[in-house]
Amino acid sequence: MAPVSHFRGRRARRSALAATSAIAVLGLTACSIDLSSLRPGGGEEEPSPEPAEPVAAAPLLESALADLAAYPALTATGQVAETVGSSEVRDASLTVADTGATSGTIRANSVEADVLAADGKLFIRAVEDFWLDQGVFGPDFDDFNENWVRSSAAQAGLNPSTTLAPPELSATLAAIELDSEEAVEENLDGTLTYRIDLAGERNQVWINAETEQVQRIAVEELVPEGAETGPQVRLDLAEADTAAVEELYDGIITTAEDDLTGSRDARIEVGWDGNPEMNCEDGPNCTWSGTVRDAGGDGSGEVTVRMDVTFTNADIGEQTCDDGGTLEAGATLDLSCSADYNIVSSTQQTYTIDGEAQLSTRGLTGGQQEEMLAALTEQREATLAGGAAPSEEESAEDGGN
Repeated sequence: MAPVSHFRGRRARRSALAATSAIAVLGLTACSIDLSSLRPGGGEEEPSPEPAEPVAAAPLLESALADLAAYPALTATGQVAETVGSSEVRDASLTVADTGATSGTIRANSVEADVLAADGKLFIRAVEDFWLDQGVFGPDFDDFNENWVRSSAAQAGLNPSTTLAPPELSATLAAIELDSEEAVEENLDGTLTYRIDLAGERNQVWINAETEQVQRIAVEELVPEGAETGPQVRLDLAEADTAAVEELYDGIITTAEDDLTGSRDARIEVGWDGNPEMNCEDGPNCTWSGTVRDAGGDGSGEVTVRMDVTFTNADIGEQTCDDGGTLEAGATLDLSCSADYNIVSSTQQTYTIDGEAQLSTRGLTGGQQEEMLAALTEQREATLAGGAAPSEEESAEDGGN
């Protein structure tokens, strides 16, 4: 894979989203010298070993992929990049269940981040430097540091739920044609394997000669069914045992219960579209309205946005209001809320009201948290029983959710 690049994002812009107003009213090579001829008898030629019998690639691969598809979960360790030739190469260490539930780590530019995926949603927990390196900017960026943040596949390098869940990965590999009908014996990190060459640029699968399970994959573009593109991967794979599966689900469920409700969302860069407006009438009754947009222009999905407004006067105190909605990538969202001081006085008075609005995002609403926990409980039971529960997409196709 290509070397990584390192850059820092737009830290200086962070203050732009708090709107205010006032109104009156490596590789190593080496060479060696063969000294065996200097030993007694060393000059005698030894008979050449008989060449190994060729191994048919198709049945070996078919059997290994059928085995892979039946894994309750797998561990994947190696390197991933969002696209072919991307300079953003990440080290990954992930455990992925047959349902797509995922836990593990990725490392980008020497900065490690935790990864969690469940119920079709992907989250990353990392220090501020990770997000700066991704060029991520948002109204609540200060809340990203070491907290769970709803993320995109581009920010993680891949979507493990759709790419590495054992049944999906097996189907994706099976859809790639063979480049050679014969498997090649190869010593892979001290283990005898059969290397199978697939069609395309450097697409290969290594199968353990003893267990006949997939040990390593190297694929230029791992495109899941129904997708147009996929990540570049070089990963060592292994079947996860029951203890690892239980630990995976227990950890995700605990995190979903305790930590995800307050998560933010980095998938869309949220910003004001123009200048918001503040108007006050008798009362004083003040209204704040504005439009937010996908300020980055390259977001994905849809994000829950909240606007919190504070109206202030030194003599009559504070009033607050809020509004929220769903902002789709590339779209805009109108927000508006009002607060009424409702001051009744026998004399006419004029007040100068200051207003301030703060935008924020929500990675998981209360209703989504309940749905996620219910899905995880069902999936855990199904995985441990030997059969994956329907994915979110499959349930929707059958009329569920």
